[in-house]
Amino acid sequence: MGQPEKKTITWTTLSIGSVVFLAFALTGCMSVEEQRRANLYEDEGTCSDFGTRYGSQAYTQCMLQQQQRRDQAQLLAAEQARITSETTLNSLETMRRLREGKR
Repeated sequence: MGQPEKKTITWTTLSIGSVVFLAFALTGCMSVEEQRRANLYEDEGTCSDFGTRYGSQAYTQCMLQQQQRRDQAQLLAAEQARITSETTLNSLETMRRLREGKR
């Protein structure tokens, strides 16, 4: 009966570890400067698609909004990662307590 619990804990830990590793690996594919340029290019395209002209007040406002959107997305991703990590730690602690209680 103890074996399935170990497998569950191990697979859960491995799954979460794999997701975190993959996230770091994918973000590490570009240098900070390359990522900044890619973001700028994407934002310029978005603002141009909205019909704003480079140098206009509307264009500047659009570019700022795109940066704020990206910042919010990064904050949300960091918060979700924190919550996932906390949940995992709580689950592992619960499993440890359950195992200790069975002994």
